[in-house]
Amino acid sequence: MVRLFFGQPAGSAGGGRFPPAFFTSAIRPAWFIAGIAALVLVAGVVLGLAWARKTVTLADSGKEIIIKTRSSTVGELLAENSVQLGPHDRVVPELPAILSEGSRVEIKRAHRVQLTADRETVEFYSSAETVGDVLRERKVALNGQDMVSPSAGERIGAGTEIRVVRVRTETEEVMSPIAHEVRRVPNHEMARGISRTVSRGQNGEEIQTWSVTYHDDQVVSRSIIDRKTVVKPVEAVVHTGTGQTVSRGGENIRFREAMDAIATAYTHTGYNTASGTKPHYGVVAVDPRVIPLGTRLYVDGYGHATALDTGSVIKGNRIDVFLESESEARRWGVRTVRVYILD
Repeated sequence: MVRLFFGQPAGSAGGGRFPPAFFTSAIRPAWFIAGIAALVLVAGVVLGLAWARKTVTLADSGKEIIIKTRSSTVGELLAENSVQLGPHDRVVPELPAILSEGSRVEIKRAHRVQLTADRETVEFYSSAETVGDVLRERKVALNGQDMVSPSAGERIGAGTEIRVVRVRTETEEVMSPIAHEVRRVPNHEMARGISRTVSRGQNGEEIQTWSVTYHDDQVVSRSIIDRKTVVKPVEAVVHTGTGQTVSRGGENIRFREAMDAIATAYTHTGYNTASGTKPHYGVVAVDPRVIPLGTRLYVDGYGHATALDTGSVIKGNRIDVFLESESEARRWGVRTVRVYILD
């Protein structure tokens, strides 16, 4: 029987035993050698797997091919197949990645893209697949109303132009007048065509709430969503004449309508009237747009007349009555008269 003593019994001379340090120094080299052997084994397995033929898929510009290869990394695979990368192209997974059986390598080709957003237009190369990917790549955040053209799901191609229109809707309050109404009251004591304001109206005021939509800070639509009256409007009252008969000098004159006009006077000029007749008492010059030539009239303070002449200064509600002498014309002067347009 062999006995190993790891301590020294009392009274022992110490002869014929191994010190503890002996076991420690003997075990350590054995573990070290075993570790090295394991590492070599693992490395051999990894290298063997890496150098073994494997099947991988290579996708480039929408086309996929199946390749048998001994390449250990993505970079080696591309070099083996003479695949050239542009300065902005990307590869997934990246070039140093280790290939294994069934690996898929995708080349994302970059395209030149133009992006307009926030009043700025920039051009750049991007290997993103869709418009939405480009926006995320450029950190262009969208709110729920913003418009993107082409749509976010559209694929990127050469020369793609992307436009982002910022859309926002705000509410605005404005003070706005409320137009007063006009109430017209028939008055048979007044001549038809004549009106008189009995009471002036007054506009009211209201607060209007509008929904305003902006596209890139430009207003594109406005719609009213609420209104609140602050001051009520006051209606105006106007009497309008309905009478068509007037008594002048004991004569009852029936007319179609009446009008107030500024009247001046003129006398012989040596020329005929605009209608070709010789001027005489009862001839009146008018604006044909207001009173057609040939219309029979009754002019207060003048009498019966006919619109047969025109004048360069006779515009609108203005007439020029003919008198036989210059002195009479001067005595007439300028006055406001009521003109009755006869049937």
